[in-house]
Amino acid sequence: MNTPPPLSIGILPAWQGRTIESLLRQEFRFSRRQLIALKKNNGILLNGNPVFAKTILRGGEHLLLKFPPPPPQNISAENIALAIVYEDADLVVVNKPAGMLVHPVRYHLTGTLANALTYHWQTRGEGATFHPVHRLDQPTSGLLLIAKSSWSHQQLSVQLKNGEINRFYLAITEGIPPQTGGVISAPLKKGAEGIKRVIAPDGQSAITHYRLLNHTTQTAFLLVRLITGRTHQIRVHLAHLGTPLWGDPLYGQLDEQFPRPALHAFSLNFQHPRHHRRLKFRAALPPDLIHLISQLKLVEQKS
Repeated sequence: MNTPPPLSIGILPAWQGRTIESLLRQEFRFSRRQLIALKKNNGILLNGNPVFAKTILRGGEHLLLKFPPPPPQNISAENIALAIVYEDADLVVVNKPAGMLVHPVRYHLTGTLANALTYHWQTRGEGATFHPVHRLDQPTSGLLLIAKSSWSHQQLSVQLKNGEINRFYLAITEGIPPQTGGVISAPLKKGAEGIKRVIAPDGQSAITHYRLLNHTTQTAFLLVRLITGRTHQIRVHLAHLGTPLWGDPLYGQLDEQFPRPALHAFSLNFQHPRHHRRLKFRAALPPDLIHLISQLKLVEQKS
């Protein structure tokens, strides 16, 4: 199986006197687990020679990190159409359609994004593994970031935890929020039954920003930004305002003509884990949401 491309680092004079381990932990945010994997694989090379992680740097050297081969994943490959927005050796950004699960679960082992990407990589002879960095509910459409190795997943997960990955959604609600914009800060936890989440003082911290883009007398078109990413966060928070997502059968009302929550992950930006340039992506509204906007007489306004 193919391994992720090696990571090349030029040692700056300012790093003189530091150990490789200290440098990777503090400057490159490597986890302890990633360092252990490099050590076990003899994957730390300085000027072409294998060295220990405790080696002290002089400045001016060339550090090369060779990642170990990934463990196999038990995901069946399926030829399912994909809307890939961007892909390189470390990650892939996909525009997920509504109705598709991100990865297999107990009673749905096929038809997921993981199955589709596994097939995509196998046909290209690529030894990538499936590591979703964040999540999208099955009925939610839009941009999803997938890491292709445990290292890129660890690096991007640090960004997610630190609030350095920006995720914006477009939402249509039943009713109009009490203000034209604001912050919803209400902790969430799993409810007593089923998959519903509830607001509770002992729940996990959850923060959502929203801004009103347009509205009619009965509905609103919102720009939503996730600060945290709890399960069903946007759905629960907007319902908490008294304006549940249009068509949300779990936290609002079912619309037989639009049988899913009206939510689309339309904008995503983050820093690439290898070259550290910031990447920005957008995904246009899908046809079902465009049709709903037309029916409700909402007009999309640029943010």
